[in-house]
Amino acid sequence: MTGALALLREVLDSCTEAERKAAESVLADPAAAALCTVAELARRAETSPPAVVRLCHKAGLSGYRELQLLLARDLCAPGGPPEACPDLSPSSTGSVRAIAVDAAERAKGALDRVLALLKPEPFESAAAALSRARSVAAFGTGSSSLVAYDLAQKLARAGIPCSFSFDADMQVASACGLRSEDVAVAVSYSGHTGPVLRAVEEAKRSGARVIAVTVQGSSPLVRLADALLPIPANEAGFHPGTPLSRITQTLVIDILYAVLLARDSARTLPLVERSLAAARERSGDR
Repeated sequence: MTGALALLREVLDSCTEAERKAAESVLADPAAAALCTVAELARRAETSPPAVVRLCHKAGLSGYRELQLLLARDLCAPGGPPEACPDLSPSSTGSVRAIAVDAAERAKGALDRVLALLKPEPFESAAAALSRARSVAAFGTGSSSLVAYDLAQKLARAGIPCSFSFDADMQVASACGLRSEDVAVAVSYSGHTGPVLRAVEEAKRSGARVIAVTVQGSSPLVRLADALLPIPANEAGFHPGTPLSRITQTLVIDILYAVLLARDSARTLPLVERSLAAARERSGDR
């Protein structure tokens, strides 16, 4: 289950000023927030009760009560509540080894944050939808296109037809041909990528279910998605196209694929083994 403080940190940048006041008040003193009523927290944060409730919804929670329960869990965890992710921006100087260690530490921290945000229910729902789908369309541009392509390959091995094109216009065309029994998977770090949003809008218009791999918050992609598989916001100083966002997106796709295989192993595993064996045979013929 995702920690309350991790959730609030992930949505902080997308908050309005009133919501940010509430979030910062909770982050500054989670023990007090766990005991406050909505009205009391609003007074402490110099904001309004509706802003507190909106913050909870933006973080993907049902309401303030769920936030309090997660705060209590954070406070009772071994070592106390988790600290904020440090700024690990790479230094312009240093040895190759120092740079390598720094890169590895940043990657490990990003992967740990994926696990901190993980909620089982969306992954179970998304895996079930993919397993039942007549066909799947994957959307993504830039560095996210590599992750979408990886998903298409994985699903094809499992016997689930999945279309993907590096051409954004073809992604939109594919979305227009979907049906209500199909699924679209959109990969976008920011959730604001224009070509991806156009494809998702057409997929929704076609009646398809939409799974989003993106940063949690209130982006257009989050609002359009039927299931959200969140990735962490990048550390300060990094552009969304950096390897960290791609690493976290890939891990989320790997988790989704593993859940899919585990829940439908009788059908999918023989197909995966057959496709891998066929690829090895073809490689041996060269």
